[in-house]
Amino acid sequence: MWDQNYAQSELPSPEETVEEIEFIIRSLGLKKDSMILDLCCGQGRHSIPLASMGYKVIGLDASEILIDLARESVNASSESKIYSSNVCFIRGDMKCLPIRENSFDAVINMFTSFGFFDDAGNMEVLKYVSAALKPGGKFLLDYWNPYAAAQLDGTRNWWWITDKLLALAEAQYDFLSGRLKDLRTIVDVEKSTIENSIREITFYMLPKLKAMLEEVGLSIIEVYGDIDEREYDGDSRRLITISSKL
Repeated sequence: MWDQNYAQSELPSPEETVEEIEFIIRSLGLKKDSMILDLCCGQGRHSIPLASMGYKVIGLDASEILIDLARESVNASSESKIYSSNVCFIRGDMKCLPIRENSFDAVINMFTSFGFFDDAGNMEVLKYVSAALKPGGKFLLDYWNPYAAAQLDGTRNWWWITDKLLALAEAQYDFLSGRLKDLRTIVDVEKSTIENSIREITFYMLPKLKAMLEEVGLSIIEVYGDIDEREYDGDSRRLITISSKL
């Protein structure tokens, strides 16, 4: 499901990406040569700007298509020679990170890229995140607000990705499990083709998420409702946690 069309249908504006990068730098407070793991990096929307600023970044994603797009973006940049040595993209499974333990000053997981598996699988992800961090390292988890996710139940939205690609998103929320099913249809009007995909995500309430993080040795030090650092509440767009490895 993580193909180029899906990625295009999901991307926020360039302005919001800049704001997210500023938030990452501000909230983590890392030195310029810090090692960062961008977990579920997609096409490098965060990895590449961070590398251009002097951070050492490894971007990991399960999608070969998106990893290839990220590498192409680096190669196509006029400044690629300056920062290409700062970034590396790897295709891999977030439940079994091919990463040496105690390697990173920070792990970032942006744009609701957590909760794809059952509870046991999601815990495996957190265990590998904790193992990858140095003692005192920080984990930034950027997640939809579970209260907002519940309100998506039954919604249907059409929009044009390009002048040739039309997207439909349909949401079904299971109130017993906290799991959101996102049914996506991409219509290529030029080729007369239709692609269907399904993404399911479990949205954990903050107390449950806190307990899961603590179980793997991570302690929440900050909670935000959005990248402008507003207070988290039921009306927040996001649930963002910054946790530290004990």
